[in-house]
Amino acid sequence: MLTKVRESLHKYRKWEPLAFFTAGFCFDALLLHRIDDPLMLTHQAVYLLLAALIIAWDLFCEEGHSPVPKWLDKAWIYREGILHFVLGTLLNVYTIFYFKSGSMMSSLSFLAFLGLLLFLNEARPSRISKHLLRNALFGLCLISYMNIIVSIAIGSVGPWVFILAIGVAFGVHTCFVSLLRSRLPGPRLFREIKMPFLGIAAIYVLLYAFKVLPPVPLSVKFMGIYRDIARDGGNYRLGFHGATWKFWQNGERVFEARPGDKIVCFVQVFSPTRFKDQLFVRWQHKDKLRGWQSWDAIAMDVAGGREEGYRGYTLKTNYQPGDWRVSIETADGREVGRIGFEVVAAEAGSPQPEMHYEIR
Repeated sequence: MLTKVRESLHKYRKWEPLAFFTAGFCFDALLLHRIDDPLMLTHQAVYLLLAALIIAWDLFCEEGHSPVPKWLDKAWIYREGILHFVLGTLLNVYTIFYFKSGSMMSSLSFLAFLGLLLFLNEARPSRISKHLLRNALFGLCLISYMNIIVSIAIGSVGPWVFILAIGVAFGVHTCFVSLLRSRLPGPRLFREIKMPFLGIAAIYVLLYAFKVLPPVPLSVKFMGIYRDIARDGGNYRLGFHGATWKFWQNGERVFEARPGDKIVCFVQVFSPTRFKDQLFVRWQHKDKLRGWQSWDAIAMDVAGGREEGYRGYTLKTNYQPGDWRVSIETADGREVGRIGFEVVAAEAGSPQPEMHYEIR
């Protein structure tokens, strides 16, 4: 039995990093808390520094510089595993934040890109240096970290904030390269250190330009469709029709409309402390011939700091039966979250269903 297990593990060994990444992703998703937690940001910075040290020292050793001290010999043989663990942990963190900060499609696109990099790192052709791919992963972690740090520091998101984050990441990486220049030959420095970072930075910019990159550090914590809303002390009292046992639904997914009914979209958006920005609540209706058509884009000023997220809502009284969706977007049109529902006309003379309430 044990022999068969060992044979299976050996057979699928190249898939181990992806398997551990997936398991780590699920584990970290349960443990990760606020994106602006100082302790967590410090933890990421320490991991980036450790990864940079291992990458640099490994290159120095290959070039015959800075041999490993005897007291570090036993630990040094595990450097590849340590580097995979460090970069894997960082990638888990950023993937989870990107997953929370965007629509399903943009999040899955980023996951696919990341999965491709991890696969190439393990199944790379022999002619491609290991340093090239792992420096690409390091560059991805560095840019992701700076994108979060700069957005938190400025308290906003947008194109100029993103460009500044790329610039800061480039400056930090340039300092890293300058420290390596004295001990590494120019061609190798460019091929295995500079080129991977520049390639990742270019892909990152393209993902941003095509609105695939989610708008971290924002995230929608809750979004639902209701038919009544009122203040209840410091909370909101949300009314809806339907079965209360459907705990996986937020409000109504099939809205039976009667004359005078209004549709309420209630949302909770998390943003870091001192964060102030403007988002837009976009209502869209699906036309049978022209597809999704925008009806309204209502501005919503978001202020950060609240643990459960900034709470806001919009009302719609002018609507028609059919498929609808409401998306929360940044000023430059990046989706933070989305919910879909259907509006149907209630049968004439049908009794009014019981109204249920929840507090948010």
